Amino acid sequence: MKGKECLYCLGLLASILVLAVCSADQHSASIRFPYQWLDEPGYGGNIDQLGIPEPSGICYHPLRKTLFVVSDEGEVAEIQTDGSPVFRQKIPGDLEGISVNPESGFLYIIKEGDDVILEFDPDQKEVTRTFPLNRMYGGDPEYIRKTEGYDNGLESIEFIPDSTHPEGGTFYLGNQWDPPCIMEVLIPLKTCKEKTCEARILRVLPLQLDDPAAMHFDSRSGLLNIVSDADNILVEIDLKGKIIKEYAFLGDGQEGITIDKEGYLYIAQDYGERTAGEIIKVKDLR
Repeated sequence: MKGKECLYCLGLLASILVLAVCSADQHSASIRFPYQWLDEPGYGGNIDQLGIPEPSGICYHPLRKTLFVVSDEGEVAEIQTDGSPVFRQKIPGDLEGISVNPESGFLYIIKEGDDVILEFDPDQKEVTRTFPLNRMYGGDPEYIRKTEGYDNGLESIEFIPDSTHPEGGTFYLGNQWDPPCIMEVLIPLKTCKEKTCEARILRVLPLQLDDPAAMHFDSRSGLLNIVSDADNILVEIDLKGKIIKEYAFLGDGQEGITIDKEGYLYIAQDYGERTAGEIIKVKDLR
């Protein structure tokens, strides 16, 4: 092949490669999530000692320095960061996500199907208030649609503190399907004096992501970490919804994530069918 023809072919090949990259799936991650797997008991691998059925949410409690896990089967469990049990109890309903207010120490739990957020006092071990979500947004009274017989409702939750906000901060919620979206939601933590008060949608982020099943706000970076269970990816976004980084994520059935103060990442893996899942612990190397 002559020199000019060779250069032409190389240029054509480069163009094809560029087009192939540009036409890739919008959810294809280009970077493998950086983590270290540790085999030492309590410091890596599956740390669940309770056999929690269908673990669907997890959060690190900074005041108690423990982990809280919720289950599809209506269980709330507190465990140490090495997996040692603290307590375990039942709350009726399909529990799908959990977050903590670091100021009060109260926990906030999604009850799917009803699409309500339960306020849980970990000291008294009881539900103190209930916040049903108003489904209206943008003039549509059923923006968050409810379809009987399908698991398509609220799936993940994270509280982001803000000392300047009258309620002490706002919540970010992930809706699984119909539509799949991330919402900023106002829950009247300080102004509500009743047992039941309405939560309302402030805005829907422009992020397009299927099945946002797990969520964690990383105070180190100021970014919201969201896992798509459907696509096995983790995205880091700013609070405007812009994707900063995207990773191919480890595990399967990832329905909850959290990071402790030592930089360990915990993944609640739900394998379904009333089976025990796993609480995976790895070192986050980001």
